[in-house]
Amino acid sequence: MTTLVYKKVSDFRVAHPHWFVLCLATLIWVYYLSTLLGTSTAHHHHHAHHDMHAQTGFASMTWQWMIMVFAMMLPMTSGTIRNLVNSVPIYRQQLSLALFIVGYSSVWLVFGVALLLATHMIQALSWTAKLQVLPIAALGYFAAGILSDAAFRMRLLNACGSILSPRLRGFKADLDVLTIGLKEGIKCVKTCAHVMIAMHIAGHGIVQMGILTAALFYEATLYRNKKHVLRNTCYALAVYQLIVFYFPHFGH
Repeated sequence: MTTLVYKKVSDFRVAHPHWFVLCLATLIWVYYLSTLLGTSTAHHHHHAHHDMHAQTGFASMTWQWMIMVFAMMLPMTSGTIRNLVNSVPIYRQQLSLALFIVGYSSVWLVFGVALLLATHMIQALSWTAKLQVLPIAALGYFAAGILSDAAFRMRLLNACGSILSPRLRGFKADLDVLTIGLKEGIKCVKTCAHVMIAMHIAGHGIVQMGILTAALFYEATLYRNKKHVLRNTCYALAVYQLIVFYFPHFGH
């Protein structure tokens, strides 16, 4: 019985080498949902995220950014990971997966740090207080919707997941895999940065994160934006943010 179970688990891991990132993302989403249910209302939790910059240190904000990246962006690499792991010897698969994640995450880390620093510097400027009279979150999502169908983004989206096979052994093979992770991270940032920036402006609400993750996954894995799902999702969130801005009680 034990041997049969072990064989089935092994067969599953071989057939689905991206299982680890999906499990990791699932655990993070379970944590997010438990946190959401633990608050008095989803509206309160949204504002808890929105006030994050004022209540936590930079290191904590960076960590929360990376957790969000793991939840939202890492599952998008499932196809790339499957192609990568299947192109290396079995004894190198786990190491290759780890190196890919390190390279991919490093790009998002640099982008996140730059975004957080830019946010801090902008908030420190005296004239930014005047922006509070504008529906900035709605404008951010509206701009993200426009960019979602841009021709340059479609080219980047179609290029995601197209990788060259790494060498099979030694340090150069490790370097190849790390480079693949870096390149995929760069392509992913270029493809999805506009959405992450819009969500950052809006305050990282968990419900909005879930909606955007579903739209991004649908776009990347099923239709390559043929249905304009991401664009329409951003527009819908822009309308929601506009309503909340002018009718604050709507979001309660």
